[in-house]
Amino acid sequence: MPNMLNAEAILRSLVASKVEFVVVGGVAMITHGSSHVTDDLDICYRRTSENIARLVGAIAPLKPYLRGAPEGLPFRFDAATIISGLNFTLTSE
Repeated sequence: MPNMLNAEAILRSLVASKVEFVVVGGVAMITHGSSHVTDDLDICYRRTSENIARLVGAIAPLKPYLRGAPEGLPFRFDAATIISGLNFTLTSE
């Protein structure tokens, strides 16, 4: 069974790591008073090499993996992967 989203812990990690990002989607709507319920956290992050390194440092301990990908499919969450892609839909422990 997937873990419940702990958006607050993820956001605290991003802030503590000084990642430049904005929250979008359902969590952003909730903070503005919406009653919409969401079970994911959507962010947009600044795509500089320094910021991507901070993002990886903040998120890697959660062991991110591609959501919906077959179990065992190789996936490396590192700066090179992030720089090579634009959108990632991840799950974590």
